[in-house]
Order: sequence, then structure tokens, then C-alpha cells
Amino acid sequence: MKPNVQFMKNLTILCITLILFSCTKDKEKPDYVLFDGSITNTDATVAVIRGYDFNLQMTVNDIGKFQDTLKIEKDGYYSLQVGRESSLIYLEKGGTLNVSLDASQFDESLTYTGTLAPENNYLAAKYMWNEINFDSKATFSKNEKDFLRDNDRMQKSYDSILESLEVKNQNFLTAEMNERNYIKASNIENYQNYYRYFTMNNTFKTSPAFYENLKGLNFADTIAFQNSASYQQLVSSHYQRLADEDLEKNDSLDISLAYLQKVNDNFPDGSTKQLLMKDRMTYGMTANNSLDDVYNLYKSTNPPAEDLEPITKRYNLLKTIQKGNPSPTFDYENFEGGKTTLSDLKGKYVYIDVWATWCGPCIAEIPSLKKVEEDYNNKNIQFVSISIDVEKDYEKWKTMIAEKELGGIQLMADNNWQSKFVQDYAINGIPRFILIDADGKIVSADAPRPSDPKLRTMLNNVL
Repeated sequence: MKPNVQFMKNLTILCITLILFSCTKDKEKPDYVLFDGSITNTDATVAVIRGYDFNLQMTVNDIGKFQDTLKIEKDGYYSLQVGRESSLIYLEKGGTLNVSLDASQFDESLTYTGTLAPENNYLAAKYMWNEINFDSKATFSKNEKDFLRDNDRMQKSYDSILESLEVKNQNFLTAEMNERNYIKASNIENYQNYYRYFTMNNTFKTSPAFYENLKGLNFADTIAFQNSASYQQLVSSHYQRLADEDLEKNDSLDISLAYLQKVNDNFPDGSTKQLLMKDRMTYGMTANNSLDDVYNLYKSTNPPAEDLEPITKRYNLLKTIQKGNPSPTFDYENFEGGKTTLSDLKGKYVYIDVWATWCGPCIAEIPSLKKVEEDYNNKNIQFVSISIDVEKDYEKWKTMIAEKELGGIQLMADNNWQSKFVQDYAINGIPRFILIDADGKIVSADAPRPSDPKLRTMLNNVL
């Protein structure tokens, strides 16, 4: 009997299809990363990897080992945290990564092996290059021409590191180039404000052509926003700059209101707009005269209930500390001995600095605070500094006060961030400055910093 020719053809095609399918199946990229690590000189019990809504804790055993299979949704940049230290890492499905480190020299000791080693050794080397070579104050205090030159030179240095480590992964190289462009653009966006801060020249303005360096960038790219923390920072800095420009034209304008309006006008409704606005509401909503306008603008964008609820709770708390309301009080340990309460200072204006020994921006304000204390020494005002250091840093607090010869009344809060005074003033970032009048009523729950000329204007108006 002769075989059925058509049947044999169909069978052959089916076999070829199955073979091709099997080959494809075998070569399909795994949806996980094999990750393990070892750490010395640590008392940490967990290592944490975060990014793109991924959050995984790995137990660190008695000999400092930790490992897991990371079923990530996206390739890209993640954060590895052990104790209070963290590092940027790159993960890609199908890869393997081993990290070894010494907690006493966290960044200096990071070493990677595995298929993703070149990318991550590059990130570690790049970070250390920045630690050694990038001085924020020196860079942002330069004139425009020199600043832009240094901003470009930084990128060339990164290229040299990439070349020396022979990084070939095109997916990573594309992502890294985007990240570097975003960071470079962010430096340009922030240049004017940082120049003012570091040089104490609050009247400095960039030339009209300076921002031409950003021409062609899309500041409303929702896809990039979802995939890049650096792009998120760039967008935030961009709209902050535009809001600052509006504020310079109208100094009575609330900066958070101006920022929210810029975001609302430029982003389509969706998760990106909501995230930008929620972040601003969480950290930028203040108990000033524009509080209601800020809250109502945010509410008008129809935020999801899970976002609106905590923002509304914070809004209601801020309403209680608006100008003219009685101030929350404190009763804290005094560096000089005993305790001091707000009622002990009745009859004087009180300027409060909420700070901590670990807070760089707080320490940066100390020279300006000392100068303000000196200039208003004979006025009816008392300067109070409240530390929210944790209990284990108690001696560090006392030592810093002595070494830096801090003036005024130096107090330590009784439960760091959870102290009632800190909670009542809705403080979620430091340094924070507060001005209270002689009757114990609030003048400003978020007063200007000592380095800001607006503080002297405020004090001169009330004293």
C-alpha cells in the first residue's frame, strides 16, 4: 500500500513545528534572578531588595549568608539594603548575581560575581568615583560655563569605567545611558537653586539660554516615569523650577500650589500624575494660608481613595497648627540639666529648630542659626533646638553640642520621630523651623530657615 502523500507532508510539518516549539521553549528566558550574598561585620538579620513594587526580605544567617530566587517583573535598577546601608544594583531575568561585602566598609567593599557582575561592579565603581570626585558644593558653586563642562566630564568618566570593566550588555548600556542623561539633566534643573544655597547668593539667576541644554527632553513621559527613579527625580525638579519661576513673579504664591498646578496642567490623568501630586501633598503641604487651596486642587483630580485618605488626615492635622492657633507643647530634657517646657518660655517669642546629629542639612544651618542668635540676642526671643536623635545617639548629641558650641536652649525629644510634639506639628522631614509668639500661639508652623533672608524679615515684623 502506498503511503498517503498529503498525510506524510502534514506529519512532517507537525514534527518540524514541535521541534521548533521545543527549541524555543528550552531557550526561553527564565523569569527570575538567582541571587546570593555574604556579609561580614554586621548584626543585620535581613537583606532587602526593592524596586518596581518588588520587595523581598532575605534572612541573613549566623555566618552572614543570604540567598533567594528573585521573581522580578521588570529588568532594571533595584536597591539592595542591609541595615542602614544600601546600594543600587541591576537585575535582569535569567541572570545570576552574587555579592560579597563588609558592613564596616559597605560601599568600598562591594564585589560582584555571576553573569550580572560587570553591570553591578560598574555601578559600585561609579558610586565610588562620585564619592571621591564629585563635590556638590564645589560643582554647583561654579559659574554656568564651568558647571556645564564638569557635568559633561562626569559622563566621560563613567564611559571610562564602563570600558575598563568591559560591560557588553546592550540592555544595561541603553538603560544606563538613559539614567545618566536624566541625572545630567537633573543637575541642570537644580543648578540655580543649588548655586544659591551653596554660595548664599539668593539673588542669583541663570542666563536665559542656560536651559536650552534641556531642549528636546520630554518631561511628561509616563513610560519613562514608571521605569526610572532618575527620570522621576528629573520631572520633579523640572516642575519645581517652573513653580519657582512663578513664585519669583508673584512672591505671595504658595510654592506647593504652583507646583501642583504645573503637574496638573502638563500630565494626563493617570497614575503618574497621581504619584507626583501625592508626593507633593505628603511632603509639601503646609499649614499656611494656601492650605485649603492646595488640598482642594489635589482633591479635584479625583485621587484614589487609598491616597486621599492619608492626605485628608494630614490636612486635618495641619488645620490645627495654622497661624493663630495655640501651639502644641513640649516637656523635654535640657542639655544644661532638668527639663524645659514651652510654658517656661511664655512672654518671649520662641524660634524652634527640630534637628538631629545625623542630618546633614540640619548641621549646614548651624552657622546661620548662630548668626541669627547673635544678631537678635537683645530681642524678646528665645532660640530652642529640639533633637530627635534616637536613644543610642544620646552621647553623640551631647558631644556635638559641646564641640560645635551650640547656643540657645538645647533639648532632646523623648521618642525621636514619634515624640508627641513632632507628631502634633506633622513633621516628616528635618530640619524644621517653627515660630511661636509670646502668648504661645503659632506664628508659623513652617518658618524660614536661618539661612533664608525671609526669616529676618519675619522676625523684624513681629519683634
